[in-house]
Amino acid sequence: MHDTASLIEKAEALGAALAGNGVVQAYFAAQRAVRADKTAQELLSAYQSQLARLRELEAAQKPIEVADKQKLRDLETSMAGHEGLKALMRAQTDYVDLMNRVNQAMDTPLAALARQEPAT
Repeated sequence: MHDTASLIEKAEALGAALAGNGVVQAYFAAQRAVRADKTAQELLSAYQSQLARLRELEAAQKPIEVADKQKLRDLETSMAGHEGLKALMRAQTDYVDLMNRVNQAMDTPLAALARQEPAT
């Protein structure tokens, strides 16, 4: 049986292994690059603002004008063409895939434990 200190030690080792993984490092590097890129920040901010505006209109059951939809599409196109944002999206996809695989590996023995029938 594992004690808590042993589990914490293993969790720290996993964290260190993840921090040294190329996928994780690429993701955080891409995040830093986008945070340092004024154009990327402006695009993200404008996109989030426009998306929030459309959601507010939708929630209020007000009509969404064609111009509003077009502005969102234009922002999406601009973001898709921005190299830093494209790199972040690729890195994020790889990172999420890795983390899902890690979580699945941790969940497998727990799921097996949960399926065990209680002793009668």
